[in-house]
Amino acid sequence: MTASTLTPRLAAAVQDDSAGATGVVRQVVDGLLALPGDHGRLRATADLLVAELPWCGAMWQVVRAVHAADPGAALRDLRDRLDLDVQCSVATAVKLLTERGCAVRTAPGSGLVARILAELPPPTRAGVVGLAGVDAVGPAAVLNISGTGDLARAVPTLLVGTSVKLVPAEVFPTLGAAGFETVPLDLFDTVVLDGEALTPAEAGRRAAALQ
Repeated sequence: MTASTLTPRLAAAVQDDSAGATGVVRQVVDGLLALPGDHGRLRATADLLVAELPWCGAMWQVVRAVHAADPGAALRDLRDRLDLDVQCSVATAVKLLTERGCAVRTAPGSGLVARILAELPPPTRAGVVGLAGVDAVGPAAVLNISGTGDLARAVPTLLVGTSVKLVPAEVFPTLGAAGFETVPLDLFDTVVLDGEALTPAEAGRRAAALQ
């Protein structure tokens, strides 16, 4: 199977450079659910998408779903979780940043970040905080768009994602692409996953616990 054999919906997901990782994963899951009920084709397509989206940590969770006993149910569960978890993370990030009341500096390219910024009130005090999405969270580092590390080194930075972005230690080194960088997890001030505000160490332990 090659990229030319992807359905139009899945090919569009691979080419989408504006939706951010969460938006791309939504499109991927919807596209896989639309395939005929052939488990072999489903798994081969997911494997191809991993190669086509080497920066997208959530593809590890997609591959796990298509290898489940009931791939359709597992993919639908992943899709439902993703939507709920995004809502929770956006709400928590808005609350935390509103409490801080500072101007927000961002790393570009995240749909979650755009949603959070749209809901924030104007700053009420001096100072600057950082806000970044994330494409993959490993036990000790994250993968995200280049410039994220500079942001985290310059100002206290909130990293926002969902647990779909968590990947185990053996998977994390396989991720990456031009325009992305690996950043030590402990550079961030707080990590928000599924609406929970975690320390970087707590987020790393969750990734490390994955099998």
